Amino acid sequence: MKPKITDIAREAGVSTTTVTRVIDPRQSAGVRPEVRERVLEVIRRHNYQPNLLARKMRARKRYTLGILTFPSKDIFRSGYHREILTGIHDQGLGASHELKFFILTEEHYDRLEEVLYEHGIDGLLILSWRCHPKVMELVEKTKEDLPLVIFNDYKPGLGVNIVYTDVKKGMKKAVQYLAEKGDTKIAMLAGPKESVIKNGGTHRITSFDAEEKLQGFMEAMKERNLPLKEGWIFECPSYHEGESYLAIKAWLGKIEHQPPEAIVSANDAIALDAWRALKDIKLWFPEKIRLIGFDDIEKGRHVSPSLTTLRQPLYEMGKEAVRILLERIENPVNLRKEPIQKCFTPELILRQSA
Repeated sequence: MKPKITDIAREAGVSTTTVTRVIDPRQSAGVRPEVRERVLEVIRRHNYQPNLLARKMRARKRYTLGILTFPSKDIFRSGYHREILTGIHDQGLGASHELKFFILTEEHYDRLEEVLYEHGIDGLLILSWRCHPKVMELVEKTKEDLPLVIFNDYKPGLGVNIVYTDVKKGMKKAVQYLAEKGDTKIAMLAGPKESVIKNGGTHRITSFDAEEKLQGFMEAMKERNLPLKEGWIFECPSYHEGESYLAIKAWLGKIEHQPPEAIVSANDAIALDAWRALKDIKLWFPEKIRLIGFDDIEKGRHVSPSLTTLRQPLYEMGKEAVRILLERIENPVNLRKEPIQKCFTPELILRQSA
């Protein structure tokens, strides 16, 4: 069986971080000579070649790009991830580079550099970096010179390359549009404030996405002196279609005597649950209530009335992330530059529901 970096570290009596430093020509000289020689002796004995494939690719000006994510069916069923992955695929394979998709396991890593060495990759793209506490920790303490790009959930002070959507600005666009239509009674179906991750234990992680969207909505309402009525901001239990329907229906029943003129939703799946609930209780829209989603998933285009929504340029973000990563890989000088933090603005897509 091919040895892993953890096997080399265990046999040499050092940490995996020390092994990666010995392997990395830029850091090897900083390891004590006796420790370096001990690690190299174990590497030679096992013929350990952690990055052989990447070296071969580099010689041909081709690179192996890793796509790191977490164990969840959402990666495969959500339109959000599909669009990003399609952009990554088209930009990466279109330039003849190899893509290596792998799921985060409970294997211990002290630094993201170890992930690159262990999997033989030249650069790393991380989807949903805030959906696993260990990845959050690794990203937040990583060094600026690592060829790495993360997606969304922008955090001020983050020292890594990131492509992200200004979701707060998107929510403000939705409120502005509704206000220009003459709506003053605007409600919001917010996303859950916390995500529950079950992977080697139960972890509760604050949702930046939900937080930013709610803040954008509230700021836009205050900027236009629109009333924020009690009970008109409702936190849905889930971002997935079908899982918030009953909760939204119950919420609509409570405010049915004084319904809003419009509803802005944290994503399209929530909006589609609201679409169904509004039909069930005969609050037909847009004759009575306008409805706006977020993400522009395919199903929202085909329901009747079709869903007005805010579109994140996810495909373009996937392509841009690959461009940034390749720029950092191909010229080592670029690794020492300030991290690139590329912001995209959502586009309001007008359809029949608002």
